[in-house]
Amino acid sequence: MKKLLLFSSLLLWVSLEAAQEPSAFGAGDLDSPEPYGLSQDERHILKNKRAIEALQKTLLKQQQIVQENRERIDGLQSIVEGWNRKFRAIENSLSRIEDMNRSITDLEAKSNALEKTQAENFEQIRAVLQELGALIDSINEKYVDKERFEKLESAFLSFKESYDSFIKKADLSGKPNAQIFKEAKTLFRKKRYDEAKTYFSYLIKNHYKPATSNYYLGEIAYKSGRYKDAIAYYKRSASLYDKSSFMPTLLLHTAISLERIGDKEQAKQFYDSLISLYPKSKAASIAKKSLSKLK
Repeated sequence: MKKLLLFSSLLLWVSLEAAQEPSAFGAGDLDSPEPYGLSQDERHILKNKRAIEALQKTLLKQQQIVQENRERIDGLQSIVEGWNRKFRAIENSLSRIEDMNRSITDLEAKSNALEKTQAENFEQIRAVLQELGALIDSINEKYVDKERFEKLESAFLSFKESYDSFIKKADLSGKPNAQIFKEAKTLFRKKRYDEAKTYFSYLIKNHYKPATSNYYLGEIAYKSGRYKDAIAYYKRSASLYDKSSFMPTLLLHTAISLERIGDKEQAKQFYDSLISLYPKSKAASIAKKSLSKLK
């Protein structure tokens, strides 16, 4: 953000240096509150100057908004409000922005992705802001008509709708625990692991099916390659209730996780326990093959 402000200031300075010298009576004075007697180039530079100053103010406001939002719902809930203010400021200051057809497509794709994610939302929004900042940096080089600017505005409004929808979905406080549990399993089956993780974590805080919820969190970590986290979740699940139907899978995935982090001795013990406790299970059959490779 600091680089963006510095670069905008340099562009303004270069534009002012290129202007004609003001007359003794103030004609052509771009620093005057009400400049007059401007040439076409000077009017162009004055328009640029005002646009960049407005952008600098807007971007400073946005930086403040982002900082405040870090303390609220992973820094997401108020950022749309900041963007609304940003658009109002841009709409009042600019009539033209550079060609953004490709950028609009990228931003629309990112807005759709934000609806499906939870933990990474803040970083994605920062990426969108950086991309927008890069586009604004080149405002003195290219311009587009108002119609294309309105397309950009429409894309961001579409993002706002998607974001509001995501926030609404993420609010679990008004739902019964049984419904949340059902939705969490559906999200897991659809491999929407980030959202499923949020649901199962919420259920654990509410002391609803903590053994099963920890098991699913272990499965999410396991499928994401975070084997140490998976082992920790499996351990908590088994300590809460070791008679559940998913115990063979829990033991198998614990053993595989231990093997993949290099603890082969512990892995052997879990393979042996699985074979001993659940000899007729499919998991035991897999364990026998894995154990034979370790011996």
